[in-house]
Amino acid sequence: MVFTEVIDAVVRGSMDAEPAEPEEAAAAKPGAVIATAEVTLPSLSVAVTAETAKAVAEAPEEPGNLTRLVLTPLGNRPYKAPEIVPAWWRLRSTHDSVSGLFDTLHLVRRTRAAQHNRTTRGRLHSDAQDLLRAAIVFTSAGLDATVQALIHHSVPVLIAQPGTPRLKYETFIEQQTKAPHVDEDFLAALKEQDPGVALLDLYVVSKTKASFQGSSDLRDRAGASLGISNQQIPKARFAALDAFFTARNDVAHRLDMENVGQSTTKPLTKIRAQQDVLQMCDQALLLVRELIKETAVNLAASR
Repeated sequence: MVFTEVIDAVVRGSMDAEPAEPEEAAAAKPGAVIATAEVTLPSLSVAVTAETAKAVAEAPEEPGNLTRLVLTPLGNRPYKAPEIVPAWWRLRSTHDSVSGLFDTLHLVRRTRAAQHNRTTRGRLHSDAQDLLRAAIVFTSAGLDATVQALIHHSVPVLIAQPGTPRLKYETFIEQQTKAPHVDEDFLAALKEQDPGVALLDLYVVSKTKASFQGSSDLRDRAGASLGISNQQIPKARFAALDAFFTARNDVAHRLDMENVGQSTTKPLTKIRAQQDVLQMCDQALLLVRELIKETAVNLAASR
């Protein structure tokens, strides 16, 4: 199977597709984002759809054969906090997309083993490695989209009451006014008919306009603006994502190619282990889930 066929099948699935309602979460199966995609395997005459990938992935495995990678279920979203709903759906879509990639990886490996009449032991083929790298990138992109939506919809409510979110907002305004060269966007906001709304929009944009560059950036930029305390989510929990962000940067910026100074015909490429990628993606998505849940607690307390 050519990897581009597999990844095209995944990418064509829409991350914007509306997931199942929370009450149906237990029955909903991940990977729905590739429901409309079809890929024809060269020797099996089978159309690979989401249902096919699921059926093959969930079939009983022979001893010694490959293990299916499964993310931890997200459960139901928090209630009584409508501001977190847009972020929750983005998290659910990300979870489904990454689960779909893992199911496709499982199908690719089983198909390759069947075609070559051998077990799946040994180092992963390059197309399987690329699916693992895609899972890292999808998780990172979903993290950015989810947390940015969480900030966008929650901060305007949180800063209305005394607390850390309000202090962070006031600090931002003070920094802007004391800057040696006042930002033009800040001056334009002051000239608006309703400067308060314009300044708040400017503050939210400052927290959401760029991707999160590491665990400390996620904690300082997102956690602080949402009023997440160390008791709610410890610093060590954020720091546990350091390996994930390092992997994201290696894949996104260098496609895992190493030793850029060497003049070799074929560059050396970092080999990813399935369980390592599963753990990194799972940790990232579960931390985002905790950010959403704790933000819902803070929103309820601010009303």
